[in-house]
Amino acid sequence: MLKSKKEQKQQSFMYATLIMAVSTIIVKILGLVFRIPITNLLGTVNMGYYSTAYEVYLPIYSIAMAGLPVAVSRMVAQYVSENRYNDVKSVFKVAKRFFVVTGLVGFILMFGIGYIVTVVTKNPEALPSMFVIAPCLIFCCILSLYRGYYEGLRNMFPTAISSLIEAICKLVLGYGFAWMVMSFYDGANKGAYAAAAAILGITVGTAIAAFYVFIRHKTIGDSISDVMYETAPNGVDTKEVLKALVAISIPVVLGSMATQISGLIDVTMVQYQLNADVAENLNYFKSQYGYYLSAENVADSKIHTFLYSTYRNYAYTFFNLVPTITAAVGVSALPVLTMAWTNNDKAAVKSNLESMLKVITLIAFPAGLGLIALAPQILGMLYKSASVEVAAPLLRVLGIAACFAGMTTPMTNLLQAIGKPTIPVKNIAVGAVIKVVVNYILVGIPSINIMGAPIGTVCCYLYIAIADLFCIVKYSRVVPSIFITIIKPLAAAAVCAVAAYFSQMGLSILLDGSRLATIGALVVAVFAYIIAVSLLKCITREDIASLPKGEKLADICAKLHIIH
Repeated sequence: MLKSKKEQKQQSFMYATLIMAVSTIIVKILGLVFRIPITNLLGTVNMGYYSTAYEVYLPIYSIAMAGLPVAVSRMVAQYVSENRYNDVKSVFKVAKRFFVVTGLVGFILMFGIGYIVTVVTKNPEALPSMFVIAPCLIFCCILSLYRGYYEGLRNMFPTAISSLIEAICKLVLGYGFAWMVMSFYDGANKGAYAAAAAILGITVGTAIAAFYVFIRHKTIGDSISDVMYETAPNGVDTKEVLKALVAISIPVVLGSMATQISGLIDVTMVQYQLNADVAENLNYFKSQYGYYLSAENVADSKIHTFLYSTYRNYAYTFFNLVPTITAAVGVSALPVLTMAWTNNDKAAVKSNLESMLKVITLIAFPAGLGLIALAPQILGMLYKSASVEVAAPLLRVLGIAACFAGMTTPMTNLLQAIGKPTIPVKNIAVGAVIKVVVNYILVGIPSINIMGAPIGTVCCYLYIAIADLFCIVKYSRVVPSIFITIIKPLAAAAVCAVAAYFSQMGLSILLDGSRLATIGALVVAVFAYIIAVSLLKCITREDIASLPKGEKLADICAKLHIIH
């Protein structure tokens, strides 16, 4: 491990959160910029092949490496707080070897499981996408190692920059590859190969991002100098480090698996159930969705793929923005809370806990309620397919789920930080079972069909959010203010959603239902939310002051009456 070329200050919780939140928002915007045109380019059914491959990839990724970045981050943060810098070095070396093995195992699993899923879902056209995304697992192991290491050092810049590299490459290369196939290839399975070409952009982007973090570490190093290594106590045996990594990562892996495998069951079971429904009630489905099926020339054998893709690639894409953004808060909070807990600083634990809960609810609640208020308009503004009319009711239900899903990942990180990594695993596992059961029952009812999937998602995340919050209070013995962290953000979010709904109605009349009406409604909602947050005093001067240049920013916010 190289000597740092310059000493880096550890980032505060709010500073780290700001870095991760900004980068995550940019990444998700780039993801939408990719997802919207690629969906319009490929069409709903071909995007079904894309999402089938991606949903198989995610649980394998979880098995291979999801827990190790968290374990590395937590162990590095703990050892740094105790000045055990030689142990930090050992964690990096041991994790490097372990990541390579798990990446190769995941690479092999992708081929076998991918083939089985395509047979069960009757989607052999998804196989090219499965094969193209498999190498991504090897590159992800490199990325995960360096991201977890630097996050433990409370330096979020490598994670943020590498994420931006991935997103830009995915946008440029993914769309470019798919466009070339759609434009110049006229052979059989054109749509399937175009979907695989889009996924190729993800794989290449991950490889480039992995190369970036590797070179950055070699040239810049980290914040630990040679003097710090020399004055630190001797490191523990590498076998002990490996045992600790496995002990921490296994519960995290199990928790991530519970979530992602429920998605794999989703992609398999929902399509299987829909296919059985369509086979027995073909005329009913044609009468219900006939206009949309005709608009996209969907064959009877692909109705189940069309409906699943409408749910996953239209509605779920927007829902997933919320927990992805709030997950950045959990990543930022993990090392800070770990240090506070290790040092037995209950005041710092309570302060960071309340800050984290407040930040995630201030993000998740307005986003979720906003999706409920403007689901048809948002989808219609961005997609040209008639499928948006099918997706809009699904997205409104998922808006409810987003309010709870946005809270779950950060709370999982908090439980990991206080040494209770198995607790969220149990909660997520129960939530996944609830989701599977609800999906199986409701999707199997022809009159409900695909609507059963978002309802199952609501039930799943509602349980997890409540269970996690209960366990945080129980095991940390810290009771956050529900009024400050839940009620006030919810009230501000309600104002935001109401403003969005009624302003859209009014502007739609004035502007004849154009996209400008939706954009105007979003602008009105943002201003209404800022005013509500200010009046309800959701954000304090201390929250702003902990950001970079925070005192000056706090003074500006005070002059604007955003804080008091």
